Amino acid sequence: MKNFSKMLISLILLASLLVGCGAPGEEGDRRADVSFATSGQGGTFYVAGAGISSLVTNEVEGLTVTAEVTKGVVENVRLMAAGETEMGFAYGSTAYNIQRGLAEFVDQKYEGLRAVANIHDGALNFVTLEKYDIFTLDDLVGKKVSIGPKGSGSASVATEFLTSVGLFDKISIEYLSFDDSASSLRDGHIDALIIGGTSPIPALIELEASHPMRLIPVDQARVDKFLTDYPYHVSYTVPVGVYTSVKQPLLTVGYSVIWVANEDVPEWVIYEMLKTMFSTSGREYLKNVQAAFREMSPGIERFEKIALPLHPGALKFYKETGDVK
Repeated sequence: MKNFSKMLISLILLASLLVGCGAPGEEGDRRADVSFATSGQGGTFYVAGAGISSLVTNEVEGLTVTAEVTKGVVENVRLMAAGETEMGFAYGSTAYNIQRGLAEFVDQKYEGLRAVANIHDGALNFVTLEKYDIFTLDDLVGKKVSIGPKGSGSASVATEFLTSVGLFDKISIEYLSFDDSASSLRDGHIDALIIGGTSPIPALIELEASHPMRLIPVDQARVDKFLTDYPYHVSYTVPVGVYTSVKQPLLTVGYSVIWVANEDVPEWVIYEMLKTMFSTSGREYLKNVQAAFREMSPGIERFEKIALPLHPGALKFYKETGDVK
């Protein structure tokens, strides 16, 4: 009887082990609840993150993704570094700087970020009115130019650009809100404004509805200088017709919005999210959430430029699609 009892206990233990240790990828192992850091509620990043979360949670069995309200891209990568969120939106610049402990991350170097995808690019727009004799960047010398409020992405990228090309100290810089920048330009209190965003930017559509405006192009030499100094930024071409005043493709510079994740996020989570989001139905869904998703791409070359490694799940997916050899 004792032997029978021992054998029975052994069988029960063995069965428990088999149930708890299924082969990798079996349904019992594929459970995850992860957070996706976005921006303030109602912000464009929050809307985008909520769209991603809804899509993949409904489509990927065993996965729950929650869009988290944050203060934006700088806080997003800090939360990832602290292990308080698994993934989220960042600028190429924030990912680059925290990996190296630069700029606002001088006391918080973190090398655990991994690239997942490029979401979209934003243009840095140099805007004046047609009535002013301002046609090139050099014409801004000595003029009053608002670059957006301090701490904004626009002000940060504009400062880097103007410093890189030697114009920052030659311009009278003002830090007005985007609404105040537009109204001040209309009222003649400033000569130009610089604003970042995905084309078309609603504020510029509203501006040119009442005042004929002019977008100032960036010459190729200055684009090259800027991207050499700040490799995490991008060149950007504003397409014809996106604004009434743009009659031909207009070259400028911009920034990239990217999706990053911590290196310890399970491979299958990232792989299944990408597989869902890059599917025909997934792309269509996300474009309906936010038009900027039409630009979503692997972003392999730009990640290589800033030496940001791909997450293993992204690497697996992009090898299957042929984007990585």
